[in-house]
Amino acid sequence: MAEEPSRPIRLMSFVSEEQLDEAKKARGERVEDGTAQRDRALFEILKENKDKKDAEFNERFKHRPPKALDDDETEFLEKVEMSKREYEQQIADEEAQQLQSFQAAVAAQSNIVHELKEKTPAPIIQEQKSIGRKNLPARPLGMIIKVKPQAKKAKLETGTSEQPSEL
Repeated sequence: MAEEPSRPIRLMSFVSEEQLDEAKKARGERVEDGTAQRDRALFEILKENKDKKDAEFNERFKHRPPKALDDDETEFLEKVEMSKREYEQQIADEEAQQLQSFQAAVAAQSNIVHELKEKTPAPIIQEQKSIGRKNLPARPLGMIIKVKPQAKKAKLETGTSEQPSEL
């Protein structure tokens, strides 16, 4: 037996042009190795392959019932629901507190207005009316003055009809 010289082991083997031509003649041209031209775009081919895989996947899992929730998932969903309720309650409490403070401020403001009306003497206002329009003190344009008529005081008859009272 003749010993052939040992060839070093190569990790990659290259194909010569002659070997490629022989392979084409033996098996025909193929798209995979680039020896044949494609009649369609690569995008169309890849999309068709993806659609086939998706259809196979959907067919396999189509008849399975939905998976039930385990304890961790239900606990998580309950925590989310509780935090949502707490947040809504907090907002409702804040709105109620703001409404209450607004109502208190309005009540305090109306008390101040009533006190001012009660403390304002009527004769001064009547004197200003009698002075006339020309001599009125300057007021801001947005200010409105309302005059509240005061009840008449009852005359007291104590038997001093002899002395005329000076008004």
